[in-house]
Amino acid sequence: MKAPCYQCGEPAVLDGLCAECYDKEHPLIEVKTPLTLHACKKCGSVKIPGGWKKLTIAAADSDDLWPHQLDILLDIEVKPLVRGIELTIEEENRLDRVLHVILKVLGQSHEDLPPHEEQYDVEVRFSYGTCDTCGMKSGGYYEATLQIRADGRRVTDEEEDDIVRIVTEMTIAQYGSNDKAFVTKITSDKYGMNFQMGSDHLCRSIADVLESRYLAQRKQNYKLIGQDKGGKEKYRTTILIRLHRFGIGDFVKVLDKPCQVMAMGKNGLTYFDLAKRQRFTMNPRSSKWRTLEYLTSKDDRREFMITTRVYGQPIQLMDSETFEITEIDESLLDDAIEAGTTVYGLIIDEEFFLLPPE
Repeated sequence: MKAPCYQCGEPAVLDGLCAECYDKEHPLIEVKTPLTLHACKKCGSVKIPGGWKKLTIAAADSDDLWPHQLDILLDIEVKPLVRGIELTIEEENRLDRVLHVILKVLGQSHEDLPPHEEQYDVEVRFSYGTCDTCGMKSGGYYEATLQIRADGRRVTDEEEDDIVRIVTEMTIAQYGSNDKAFVTKITSDKYGMNFQMGSDHLCRSIADVLESRYLAQRKQNYKLIGQDKGGKEKYRTTILIRLHRFGIGDFVKVLDKPCQVMAMGKNGLTYFDLAKRQRFTMNPRSSKWRTLEYLTSKDDRREFMITTRVYGQPIQLMDSETFEITEIDESLLDDAIEAGTTVYGLIIDEEFFLLPPE
């Protein structure tokens, strides 16, 4: 016969206590109440010992942030007393800056006892301020400027959209690990684009990607702006990324032959030789690169409609603007392309070149 529990008289199972009394004497967690949650009013970051913890999610409404903010706070304030617990949070009620929640904890107070659930009523008081990152952003802080220019032309809308996308994605990617990963200011004018960035490291990383993506020229300079508290000189970096005169779709000459630029990236420049009707790739270290020169814009291509296609005879194309007829060899088009189809061509020195399909 088992000895009775010295607290309630039920049969004891562990250390002179029944399972229920043992669980009461050995709680699964330790948590205080009330708790104070210091949050940034602008971005929702939570103040923790040693700094600010940024949120890894975005919310349309600041009222949707509190569950994620509370997760951060409870990671610090809840002390597990056993291993393998499962913690869930239920909102009980909420006022302006006070939140009451119920913490439900499932676990085993001892490996010989079955799992049980415990509940803790916790009051959370919200306090708002400004985190270091938002403070720097509001103050216009920046360590580096990224300038985007194009050689002899304006930066196109497509290039602007692509560059803004890259800057946005890379800034978000570094945001969690770099307090200065933010863009303070973006300007755009007839000369190009300018990004003022809080982090010199972020600016250099983005410049690396853009330089490779557009096979662009890169220049850097530094300006002394003062000294830090330790007397060390502080510099502000400016990085210039200059795009080529040509972009994707434009026409260039390679070895004095007309070509169309099909793609640019870290693997080099892909172009279509309009005379040979073949694709080639080269990189800036290639000897052919020195022969590369701008020919004309992609806007100078012309639209044609196939008016006549008869097996064994030249194909007739009609210029959609001038209605002039041009004849080309039937081998230049796939057999599946029929009369009435629209194709594009380029006329250089009165010579017609059929462009590759888009």
